[in-house]
Amino acid sequence: MTPRPSTAAIVRVWAGSLVRWPLARRTAPGLRHSAATRQLVVVMAVTEVVTAVVLSSVLPPAVRPVHALCELLLVLAGLGLVAALLRHPHTVDDAQVVVRTGFLGEVALPRSAVRSSAPVIRTVPGRGPRPVPGEPGAVACSVGASLNVALRLDPPVRLDLGRLGRLDATTLYASVDSPSALAAALRARVSARPAPGT
Repeated sequence: MTPRPSTAAIVRVWAGSLVRWPLARRTAPGLRHSAATRQLVVVMAVTEVVTAVVLSSVLPPAVRPVHALCELLLVLAGLGLVAALLRHPHTVDDAQVVVRTGFLGEVALPRSAVRSSAPVIRTVPGRGPRPVPGEPGAVACSVGASLNVALRLDPPVRLDLGRLGRLDATTLYASVDSPSALAAALRARVSARPAPGT
C-alpha cells in the first residue's frame, strides 16, 4: 500500500500529469474513477477563467499581471488534479488489483484475495486510503467521501495505513466510474486463468 504522499509529492504528480496529459495520444489503460470530482473541478476551472477576465477588467493596470499569474496557477492546479486522476486509473491484472486515488496514495491487493465486487452507495469521511469508522476490517480508498463499489477480500489482506495503523482488511470501498466494468475485469481475469491441472 502507498499511503498519502507529502505535499511536494502531490505537486509533482499534478505537474507531471499536467505535462504528460496533452502529449499522450491515448488515455492510460485501466478503470477510470472520481468522475464527479473531475467534472466539478473542470466546471470550477472554466468558471475561474471567466471570473478572472471580468475581474481583471476592473483592476488597476499595475496589478493585472500579478492577478493573471495567480489565476493561471489556480487554473493549472485544477487541470493538474483532473489530469492526475485520468492518468492514474485503477488496474486489474493476473497478479494484483490496484485501487488508486491519482495523487493521495493507492492500495495494491493480491488478485487471489479479491473474491467479488458489488455496487454500493456509501460515504466515508476523508480522502486517500483510510479505515472505515464503525466497520472493523473495512478500508476506503478514494479521492472523495462518496464510494460506489465494495471489493470483498478473502483471505483478509494486511494493510499498513501509516499513522492510522495496520489492519486486516476484509472489505475495500472505492470509487469507480463504472462498477460493472470493474466486475467484468475481475471476471475476465478469473476466466482467463488456466484450470488447475492443465
